[in-house]
Amino acid sequence: MSVIRTTQSLFPPSPFLVASLVLFSTASAAHAQSALTSQSAADVQLPAVTISASASDNSAATPVYSAGAATLGPLGSRPIADTPFSVTTIPEDLLVNTGARTVNDALRYLPSVEIRDQQGYEVSRPQSRGFQGSIVQNTRLDGMNVIGTTAIPTENLSGIEVLNGLAGSLYGPQPAAGVFNYILKRPTDTPLYRFVEGFDSRGVLTEQGDLGGRVGPNGVLGYRLNVVHGEGTSYTPGSHVNRTLVSGDFDFHVDARTIVELDLSHYETNVTGLPGSIVYGSGKSTVLPAAVDPTRAGYSQPGAGANLVTNTAAIKLKHRINDDWSMEVGGLYQNAERGLYGITNSMTDNAGNFKVTKNFTAVPHFTIASYMASLNGHFKTFSMENDLSLGINGFENGQYSNRNSIATVLGTSSLANPVIFPSTPVPATGGQYQSASISEQSFVAADTLHFNSQWALHGTLAASFLNASSFNANGATTSRDSHGPMLSPTVALTYKPAQTVTTYVTWSDSVEEGDQAPAGTANVNQFMAPYHDHEYEAGVKYAPSDALLVTLDGFRMTRPLAETSAATNLFSVVGTQRNIGAELFVQGDVLPSLSVLGGLTYVDARLTGTGNAATSDMRVVGVPRFKGDLVLDYHPHYAEGLALTGAVHYESDRAATNTNNSYASAYATFDLGVRYSTARFFRHHATARLDVLNVTNRAYYVSIADGNIVGSAGANTAYLGTPRTVRASLELDF
Repeated sequence: MSVIRTTQSLFPPSPFLVASLVLFSTASAAHAQSALTSQSAADVQLPAVTISASASDNSAATPVYSAGAATLGPLGSRPIADTPFSVTTIPEDLLVNTGARTVNDALRYLPSVEIRDQQGYEVSRPQSRGFQGSIVQNTRLDGMNVIGTTAIPTENLSGIEVLNGLAGSLYGPQPAAGVFNYILKRPTDTPLYRFVEGFDSRGVLTEQGDLGGRVGPNGVLGYRLNVVHGEGTSYTPGSHVNRTLVSGDFDFHVDARTIVELDLSHYETNVTGLPGSIVYGSGKSTVLPAAVDPTRAGYSQPGAGANLVTNTAAIKLKHRINDDWSMEVGGLYQNAERGLYGITNSMTDNAGNFKVTKNFTAVPHFTIASYMASLNGHFKTFSMENDLSLGINGFENGQYSNRNSIATVLGTSSLANPVIFPSTPVPATGGQYQSASISEQSFVAADTLHFNSQWALHGTLAASFLNASSFNANGATTSRDSHGPMLSPTVALTYKPAQTVTTYVTWSDSVEEGDQAPAGTANVNQFMAPYHDHEYEAGVKYAPSDALLVTLDGFRMTRPLAETSAATNLFSVVGTQRNIGAELFVQGDVLPSLSVLGGLTYVDARLTGTGNAATSDMRVVGVPRFKGDLVLDYHPHYAEGLALTGAVHYESDRAATNTNNSYASAYATFDLGVRYSTARFFRHHATARLDVLNVTNRAYYVSIADGNIVGSAGANTAYLGTPRTVRASLELDF
């Protein structure tokens, strides 16, 4: 009870807080019983199939920002330092120490990654190296496809893995935007029950309970439970945030070689009153205005925003056949309901006047059923080592639209004197109908042939089948696209001149599902024929220890680019997007007392071969030439438990239109923070955190998207970045 009194003295009481502490008290007996078990679960596991882990000690002053391995589809877990790909990760400690609430918050710490917001700050598409991502092909949860254009929390994640570049040979048809793999927390081998109370200015309180442990004979059943609730006023007057996560992750050790994992989650977020999108450039008549103050009411409207509900269930079977061979089989189902009631501020001239529209006509409902299976083995051929992988993966994605448009024009306003309009009811949707169905299936074979300890040849080949159909409200098919088998090969050569250095060259030819004509076009919902994307990449990786990895690479990538013709209003392939760039990324401990994560990316993204002087060889919308992100964590040994943190985010100017007659200005933001950890807080381990994001309160655009691709014909979409924000939290381990 003393802990309850202490917590209440620091933060305002809430029903969730009381319920969480009661839950911890009730669970303590089970934790105690588990702790007294004579034989731990680790005693009956083999390392290669161990999926449980000790709880991340992210409450300690010394963080772990390094990453030794990443999961690469059917290849399984591979050391990042030895892979011929650009792989960056965000560890759990960074998620916790930065106070990231969603994957969009977290991904902005990676210099090669951009987030393209579309119908709100959580309805987005992540992209890598300047290529736009898709609805489902580029986003995965523990290796299986999920809906990427809905809200995804971080509180139940142990990390994020990003494979930059083409990955069709591993995962099947997908855009050139890379792969974003969200890794779930696993059950802990030792009892864990943790409570976190957090505060975001101006008034959002977030409570989280995180429980983990094992029960049953020899800890045969492991569990990890996360419950989160956050509610309050955000940075705009009249705004409101209400988000709830309930997730359970379990594993059952069938025997010493076999584990079954089960993951269930429900996530609901209702965020209203934040600034709406700024839409411009329709018919090339308007340009992007300078960024305005996002805290000023009128760029937003009270009660307008997004209500997103996502339910997910996944199951996996992992089995080690012997010391050299293992297999894995998994399936996932996800249902994402998207209530898109946000604001669109459409510029009507270059004097700052705009039309205000509430509600989006975008797809309000997605479903996906995805699956994977892999067989991995190690053997010798003519005294040469082989790492063989065979796999299959795919998904079936359903898209459902409203029968009636719910878009409602509220009136006109201006940037200088924004107007707050009376609240309006949402028009009747007329019910939903299935507007599209997309399915993919890919068979993958891969082998790494080690000639000796220095040279290795990597080859991966995917044979894929693609089916896509769109339907009108009457159920009639309006477009159908069926192809296969389509081949996506990757060949790479690695050379290790020293034990700590790996160099590589990689070539890829990847199939991508053709774009679908967006709303407002004459051929709406029509699918383009599949694309072939190409990539050349060379790089070097330096890993002087397990705690530090430095990567430098250069690349050239191309993909067909579709746009909407201003003359005919037809959506079609008009040229090629050609991106040339280089990446420098550092992750881990550069000194015993200094951890870093981040780097610098250069991308020259251009549209070529259009036959139109207005757009040919012009910069691609929304892609900065330079993007830098760097997180520093200083934890000196002479100040036990204390850590100072800082981050810088920089983007050079970005083209705002395809004709490059308008640009978003370059910007830099800075974050500062302090963290203190002690094991003597009323006999409990505690960590207090205080961070200030965007210290200088810089106004900027966090996202610039080409509307010809992702929205209404001819219009581009921009979203304002968040203002100065204070985050504070107190974490207690019971």
